[in-house]
Amino acid sequence: MLKWMWAVAPLFLAAAPSSAEIFKCAGKDGIVVYQNFRCELDSLGSLPSAPTKPAAIEAAKPANIALATSADRPKEPRVGMSADDVRAIWGEPTDTFSDEPGDGGRTETWAYGADRTVRFDHRSRVIAVSKQGS
Repeated sequence: MLKWMWAVAPLFLAAAPSSAEIFKCAGKDGIVVYQNFRCELDSLGSLPSAPTKPAAIEAAKPANIALATSADRPKEPRVGMSADDVRAIWGEPTDTFSDEPGDGGRTETWAYGADRTVRFDHRSRVIAVSKQGS
């Protein structure tokens, strides 16, 4: 029995040391997530979902590149647009209302006077556009 222990013990002692790097990242909705790959990657082997860019490049970029030229800009908000897209078309709302229906999904409604409203989902995407008198 003792000979067997002397034969096996060096195998355990000679095992290769292992190490791992753990990254603390901000997940969805600001929840802290610990993962074994860099934060800008969605999973190992994937490309970054939001590539990081130097601040100088971000500052030089137009605020709303999709609607940068007036010829390309839509005249009316449409379902799926972002809040920034709506601001680029109609400007700042005259009033805003938030609602949390029973299903738990938060919505926000922007009013533009008494005759136009835009409703957004929890991701600030347009889900409804209403115009009275048109």
